Amino acid sequence: MNILLLGGTGFIGTILQQQRPDWRWTSIGSMQCNLEDTHIPMGIEGDYDVVINAAGFYGGIVFNKEYQHSILYKNTIMSMNVCRLVQWLEPKKFINIGSACIYPGTANGVMKEDLIGTGPYHPSIKYSAMSKAWMLEAIRTLGVPWEYLILSNVYGPGEHVDFERSHFVGSMLNKIKGADKELNMFGTGVGVRDFIYTRDTAEAICRYAELSTATNTPTNISTGYGTSVREMTRQLVDISEKSINIVWGDPKDDGVLHKVLDNSKMLNDINFVPSTAVHNGLTDTWSWFNQ
Repeated sequence: MNILLLGGTGFIGTILQQQRPDWRWTSIGSMQCNLEDTHIPMGIEGDYDVVINAAGFYGGIVFNKEYQHSILYKNTIMSMNVCRLVQWLEPKKFINIGSACIYPGTANGVMKEDLIGTGPYHPSIKYSAMSKAWMLEAIRTLGVPWEYLILSNVYGPGEHVDFERSHFVGSMLNKIKGADKELNMFGTGVGVRDFIYTRDTAEAICRYAELSTATNTPTNISTGYGTSVREMTRQLVDISEKSINIVWGDPKDDGVLHKVLDNSKMLNDINFVPSTAVHNGLTDTWSWFNQ
């Protein structure tokens, strides 16, 4: 299979190529190609079975607060150029990688794809969500078979661990390694999230690339079950083998209490069940971080 991968040097892009080493990958990263450049579509050529877009300007909570308008502007411009590129190349299929920020900020529980667009976005991720929603609407107009894959909380080797760009697991790696006797946490840890290991995520994306007929609908990529922030933290501390007292914060900082993505459509489409247990995935991630 001949694949054009945008964002090929990022967290998701890197693991995708490892998951299907026999495919013919044309991988484009930010150092090779600036997707904010409006001339990009005319500079990339080839006959591709699938174009996968894993590029984006994203980060964690701190990043989203600091760069709100840049997140909206940069990602919308990139999305416009990627759509022009897809129309120019006319691949057999286009796969766009999205995230759960596209769901309403007030949603609490197990989220099915039909919830998209039914409510306002959470303020902390509003601008990221707006750019992703624009991309979803644009994809519908391209005239190319498509998949819009909504990833839950992906973690694993290779993820961002710096202060601005990291998400929960990435940020915890640094916090635990740097902790002496106490680990001060934001909130009480009762919030439940849907954590999926990076290789399981990559396998699901590759299987959608392999589908003979595109679904032309958004799809959740998730485990379908939740793990509390408190449990994830406890397991990571245990894996680190450090004697640390975890100090939990104020309940007002807990945010949405339960956010899990329903994966029944994914199971039906590609007959795939993510198999990496949280403890095993965290163990691999901690080992990678300490190499």
